[in-house]
Amino acid sequence: MALLEKVWILVSISIIFIILSTDPKSSISGTWGNQLSTVFASASDGQKFIKQLNWILITVFFLITVSLSYFT
Repeated sequence: MALLEKVWILVSISIIFIILSTDPKSSISGTWGNQLSTVFASASDGQKFIKQLNWILITVFFLITVSLSYFT
């Protein structure tokens, strides 16, 4: 197994882990009337970082997938 394939597997596992470990409902607190205001509130810095990291990993996954299909 080539190095690029190992990185591809590692990136895919990382994407799955980030998606499954992120719970969007955990940031919403309070009663039903308060939920509408928390839905439109901005995300915290940690949530923004995780979201940005996830998009970077998805982009890397796509580029590796294209390169593996092109060179294989």
